[in-house]
Amino acid sequence: MNKLTKIGVSALAGSLVAASAQAGELSASGTWELTYKSDDKTQTGNPFGSKSAITLSGSGDVDGLGTASFSAVINDNNPVGYLSHLITLDMGDMGMVGFDQGVGKFGVSTIDDKSPTAWEESWHNTANSSGGLIHSGGSGGVLGYSNSMGGFDLTVEYAPAMTTADNGDGAAGGDNTSLANGSNINFAVNNSSLVDGLTFGFGAGSTEYDDEAVVGNEDGSSVVGYANYVMGPATVGITLSDSNNARLGGTTASVNANAGAREVEAYGIAFAVNDNLSISYNEHNMTYKKKNSDGADVEQESTGIAIAYTMGGATLAIQNNSMDNVTGTAGTNDEITEISLSLAF
Repeated sequence: MNKLTKIGVSALAGSLVAASAQAGELSASGTWELTYKSDDKTQTGNPFGSKSAITLSGSGDVDGLGTASFSAVINDNNPVGYLSHLITLDMGDMGMVGFDQGVGKFGVSTIDDKSPTAWEESWHNTANSSGGLIHSGGSGGVLGYSNSMGGFDLTVEYAPAMTTADNGDGAAGGDNTSLANGSNINFAVNNSSLVDGLTFGFGAGSTEYDDEAVVGNEDGSSVVGYANYVMGPATVGITLSDSNNARLGGTTASVNANAGAREVEAYGIAFAVNDNLSISYNEHNMTYKKKNSDGADVEQESTGIAIAYTMGGATLAIQNNSMDNVTGTAGTNDEITEISLSLAF
């Protein structure tokens, strides 16, 4: 997903590795955003909202190993405090290893909806604002590795427990009865040098539960791929995914009526009018397989038009998104218009 706010903090204590770390520098940056949203279905109350975030970033050399870094997103709302953080060790030709708590640095999480857009995706802030690309990937408390070989960027991620919990040092958690002691492994490969103007990638992942005895617990797997091509001021792209997502619990009836299998087709075209102004059109279609009680598939259809204008560290963006068959429920729809002013400092 596109983020107007990306924040990083880099520092690693020498006690975390079996070598001494040289003192590094710490820097700070931040963002602020004001939005106005109009929603024809779900909105009530004040249409104005805002958020701000601070980035603390730094890195330090680790004798004989490489460069250690730590990053964190410090948010002022929903939730307040650390939103995500990341610790990495860059070992040069040997690649990078790390521990990721919600950043999405490794594995198939690096292939989100890659369709080119001037601002956000066509499903952003709709009634199904989490209805983007569906894939088997970890999101918190995961271990990762990445490296580049022959122009291809390989990244792998392992989630030892199916949880987004941010455990404190010396703590453990995530594997319990409701989660059925599951784990996930996934990978992604990206390339931007094989063909001039073409960026493409593919990935896959699988989730396994130790205990499938609970009714409805099922292992899951997914594949995803994308390709974007730049032609002068225009960029066109497509993202595809096919997922039989793992799911937990519930009765047999509810499982059959709301299967975890979904297919996604996303298309986009973005055009840079000049160095400051860009516009885009996007479509995102998600098929909920056997969503209805009669076993029929239902396709959620989303379209979006976005315009963004940058003025130094400021960006003014306007987006209109519409969605039919929200979350695979036939006959439902939603439409939003959002105006955003963001500042980077």
